[in-house]
Order: sequence, then C-alpha cells, then structure tokens
Amino acid sequence: MPSRNRRRKILTWLTINVGSHILNLWFSTCRIQIKGRDVHERFVKGGKKAVACTWHRGAIFLVWYYRRIHPMILFSRSRDGELIAGFAEKLGCIPSRGSTSRGGREALREMLKFMEDSGRRHAATVLDGPRGPRFVAKKGMLFLAKHAGVPLKPLIISAHPAITLKKAWDRTILPLPFSRVIVSYHEGWHIPRNMNSAGMEALRLEVENTLNEMMLAADTETGYKDANPDVYKDYFHTEGNGSNPS
Repeated sequence: MPSRNRRRKILTWLTINVGSHILNLWFSTCRIQIKGRDVHERFVKGGKKAVACTWHRGAIFLVWYYRRIHPMILFSRSRDGELIAGFAEKLGCIPSRGSTSRGGREALREMLKFMEDSGRRHAATVLDGPRGPRFVAKKGMLFLAKHAGVPLKPLIISAHPAITLKKAWDRTILPLPFSRVIVSYHEGWHIPRNMNSAGMEALRLEVENTLNEMMLAADTETGYKDANPDVYKDYFHTEGNGSNPS
C-alpha cells in the first residue's frame, strides 16, 4: 500500500493534470474584454518587459490567461501553492517558490536573474499573498521591478457570473463558462533605483489603493458582487488606517 506521502503526490499529480484540462476548456469559453488596451498591446503582445501584480482572488484565471507568454510567477511553498504552481507549470508558466516567511529572498533573486536575461520576460505575483491580509499589498514585486529596472504594472480581473470560493481566505473568483470577464490594466510605475524606504512605503500604499480602485471599477462594470458584504469594507486603505503589510 502506498505511503501517505506517496498518496499525496499521486493525488497532487492527478489534481494538476486533470484540473488543468478542465479549467482550460472552462475558461476558453469566457468572453474577455480588455481595459487598458494600449498597455496590453505593448507589454503582452509587444513583449516589453514588465513586472505584473494583482490580488490573490483572481490568480487562477490569470495564470491561465497569461500562459502563452510564459511568465515567471511567484508561488508560496504551502500545499495550496504547490497545487497552483503545478497548474501554472502545466499550462506553460514558470513557477518560482517562496514567500515572506519561507524562501522569499531566494525566489526574488531567481526572478531578478530571469528578468535580467535577454528576450521577452515577464514576472508576476499576487501582492496580498500567500495568506493575506486580503487587499493589502506587500513590497516584494516593488523591489523586483525596482532592481530589474522594468515597470510595475497592476492588473485586475472581474467576472460575471462567477463562482466565489467562500471558504478560501482570498475568496477566489472563478468565471463561469461563457461569462463576461474584464481584464483591466493600469499604466503603472517606473521605480527609481535610488528610492528610499519611505518612498517605497508610499508607493506600496499607492499600488494598493490603485489595485482596489481598479477592482471596484471592474466589479461595478461586470456586476460581480461578493455574497459577503463585509469583503468590500476592505477595499480602501489609507495611511494610518491599519493597513499592515509584512
């Protein structure tokens, strides 16, 4: 009889391989609308280097959506991170594993080396990962964009109709088949290499508020509403209101 570790590996393999085929068919039916087409044309189709950032709730769809440009994406070393990293790799993305508590510095160094190599290069992660607080930005991708000398580009998805995974801390959204999905971009920031810690904190808060404003606008346009109204009280953070990135 296989050991518990062996059974877990088999289950993970089956989940990744079967799940990737199901989600590929599922998401392929969605009607996708781009907001910020000029950014999409330059940095996705045109191949200019960029570091992208978003919120955790849309990660599964975005991994699928950007699979063909083969971005390097930062995932945590948790079991959940293992599943989505395997899913991402199966689709064509390049996973890097680490978080603020485990392996984060090594992962950022790996991503920096990736971005410094020639050719079409994109990196991304969720700024409120791996375990929240929801809609509160951490600084990892800001540092990556700063040292790589490439722009930081926020992006958000919203969809309707969509499933909300209510037991997930991030309340993941999964567009239903044939649903309308908005992928929204912001022009973003070029971060000077000499920006000090106070400047980075101010920028972190600006990125956080920008993502939340983009999310609210996209949700309003699609008609998506989380079933839990308390989720929306976390949309906006301003200096001194308790936003507490790690």
